[in-house]
Amino acid sequence: MPFKRISIGAEPLQTVDDADAFVAGDMVREGADFAILPIIRCNEEEVMNWGHFEPEDLVIKSADNSYCLLGATSSWDSDYEYTETVVGIQAEYAGYTGLKGVVTSAIGSKVPAFGRLLYSILAKESSPKVYVRVCLSDENAWQKWNRVRVMCNHSPQLQVLLELDPSTEKAVDMKQWMAEPVHIVVLPESMFTKNAGGYPVLPRQHQATVAAWMDYDIAFVIQTTDAGSGLGDRIRYLRHLGQSQPERSVQNSASDEYRDILQVPLQPLMDHLESATYETFEQDEPKYAHYEEAMVRAIGDVAARIKRRIVLMVVGAGRGPLVSRALRAARRLEADVHVIALEKNPNAMVELQRKNATLWLNKVEVIYADMRNKQDVEKADILVSELLGSFGDNELSPECLDGALKNLATSDCVCIPRRYTAYVAPLSSSMLFRRARKHTGNFKLETPYVVNIHAAHILDDAQPVWKFRHGRPVVPTPNERTSSTVFTARSESIVHGLAGFFDAELYPGVELSICPATHTPDMHSWFPMYFPIQVI
Repeated sequence: MPFKRISIGAEPLQTVDDADAFVAGDMVREGADFAILPIIRCNEEEVMNWGHFEPEDLVIKSADNSYCLLGATSSWDSDYEYTETVVGIQAEYAGYTGLKGVVTSAIGSKVPAFGRLLYSILAKESSPKVYVRVCLSDENAWQKWNRVRVMCNHSPQLQVLLELDPSTEKAVDMKQWMAEPVHIVVLPESMFTKNAGGYPVLPRQHQATVAAWMDYDIAFVIQTTDAGSGLGDRIRYLRHLGQSQPERSVQNSASDEYRDILQVPLQPLMDHLESATYETFEQDEPKYAHYEEAMVRAIGDVAARIKRRIVLMVVGAGRGPLVSRALRAARRLEADVHVIALEKNPNAMVELQRKNATLWLNKVEVIYADMRNKQDVEKADILVSELLGSFGDNELSPECLDGALKNLATSDCVCIPRRYTAYVAPLSSSMLFRRARKHTGNFKLETPYVVNIHAAHILDDAQPVWKFRHGRPVVPTPNERTSSTVFTARSESIVHGLAGFFDAELYPGVELSICPATHTPDMHSWFPMYFPIQVI
């Protein structure tokens, strides 16, 4: 899937007298989608003397083009005693005219005063969005930003306008900033060079940085000293760069719409899943291919040690994808296998019975029962389930399989999966944290969520916390688990929670994983877990 159209704005560094004229002229002519323009052009003392703006003091004189303008406040990091008051007046005017937001000057040396000013602006009910200008040329940029956003209590109205450093000679790792609420990335004019044809391009190291940001929901801004001299060419080049990015696979494209969307984990033991939910999971070809391979190996091994018909039972059969794979595995080996499908969802039973009559030619024994307490059934030599959640055991797989192994399995029954391990890693993500705080329901920061993690920084390698094993003979083991793990963050960051993953051994030599380092290619049935924590 190609990248969506990129939003690109302009920030003229030359004097602009009238915002409406700039929008109608240079902005439209050069193909920019929006512009960052100063709110006022008078000095601070004049504003304080008069107590209000005169029309000739303003660059943004009306609300006519507010939909495509961000207002830049005057620099507040000065010695003028009323600077904070003047900036506050400009923010109020921006709210009055309905601007998309206000852009502050870069965070200077007076960080506490800057944070106090922004807090007072954001505390007002009519406050516009505030974009804090953060310059990567400042080696303390993140520390300053972090102090300001903590002072502002992680306000969702506070965003980052990230100005790249044109002087860097190699691609910069942006993972730390991709976990922050960056909504605009600024490209200084000096970042561009000219190719042999005389057109503006980005050097390779800057191309890599910009291309990485194109995979995020942000806008770009190109600074220019003369809007009529090459701005349009730079905008067209940037759009071309976006259209030249590699297309994503169908599986990844389907998952993209769930990026950073918090979802409450499924509870299939308590709730009957809907047909659409089953259908989504059934589209995961890599997962079921691995399950089929595991069943082929298990049937082969079991057939070598018993001289009778093999009983393979799929517990929690749903709409039957594993049943179909079990029948295929038996055909591949030409083995005598009796397949049983056991399901407690009465609605899914309708689909199982229909498939048995039309697709499986009544070769499957379909049973309506709860695996935890069903007893009067032929015992299974191979017990197959797909009860795993994003954290391995979080959908009660161990509790369900304990009952199934006790009542439904032979003394040497093989389980698929054989074992699974849960992993955690520290995570920084302003977006996930903000959404968790906003999420409806009780215990917002005490509840784990399933989420396709994207705008985040995993701060260290995932570490195992506990594992479960299944099969006969059963070794009595309590299902309660605790763990203590030490991590070392790769960079200075706020830890907004833990990311949870799992891997599973379906059968010796056949494994599934959603851990970042070992993720099964193109598998999309499980998104990671996010365990939010309270950030002070």
